[in-house]
Amino acid sequence: MRQIDRRRLPEPAPIPSAAALRAAAAHQATGAALAAIATTGIPKGLYRFASHAEMNRQTDEAIARAVALNSRLRQHAITIDFDASPFERSTSRAC
Repeated sequence: MRQIDRRRLPEPAPIPSAAALRAAAAHQATGAALAAIATTGIPKGLYRFASHAEMNRQTDEAIARAVALNSRLRQHAITIDFDASPFERSTSRAC
């Protein structure tokens, strides 16, 4: 890997700071809000298709169903107060 400048990235701290914990909590909450369901809509298993086009069509339909379900569930998402400490957070429903 070629190094262009002398700037060093900070090493990870063994004990994260409060700001880092708040940023991590915000990151996790955002990911959870964007993925109201944790699935692609395709059950585990072995699938055999006659062609790649049939496989692509089935995959696209399953992903479209999962995205639509995520969208419907996000409309009733929970809002989180990120300014409070992780142990004092209050949640409220946004409808």
